[in-house]
Amino acid sequence: MDFLHDIILPLAASPWIYLIALALVILDGFFPLFPSEAVIVALAALAASSEAPHLLPLLLIATLGAIIADNATYLIGSLLGRQRVENLRVAPLTHLLGWAEKSLQTRPAMLVLVARFIPWARLAVNLTAGTVSYPYRRFAPLCMLASALWATYNVAMGYLAGRWFAGNPLLGMILAVVFAIVIGLALDKLIGLARRGNRLGV
Repeated sequence: MDFLHDIILPLAASPWIYLIALALVILDGFFPLFPSEAVIVALAALAASSEAPHLLPLLLIATLGAIIADNATYLIGSLLGRQRVENLRVAPLTHLLGWAEKSLQTRPAMLVLVARFIPWARLAVNLTAGTVSYPYRRFAPLCMLASALWATYNVAMGYLAGRWFAGNPLLGMILAVVFAIVIGLALDKLIGLARRGNRLGV
């Protein structure tokens, strides 16, 4: 544990941590295999119990990274076009794209806001919005709102966990990350159930 204290806490106090967090949030927009939620939650937990990094810059960085990532994914979708995206032949992505296209026609605001909290769903929704030429003037404000809500939620969750375990910042960080992963898995499960319900006409 002393080794972790010697490595993690000094890194969290470094200005470079904000650039690292920004890069990871942006990367997560394209490759959601390593959820940036865990990084933001962990840093917020450390901020609550060790005063580093600072919460406001972390919140702004998380919001900015999410906006950049989602807008870039939309742009990629618009540049690739529908046919090229479908030619990727990635079955899970193809199913998600089909679901996202239908949902964009009926409830775009809810879709963009909720998808921001679910890694693969946000990739599919943002990519689909670009491929089907969903109007950017409508997408952009939804994207900014979703990004701000996502960042606020993750920072708040990490901060609360860090305050509860102020005497042990690393334990607070670990528990906050575990809680974030559990919430993410629950959201994935709920979205899967909703998709199956839609297919069955429930």
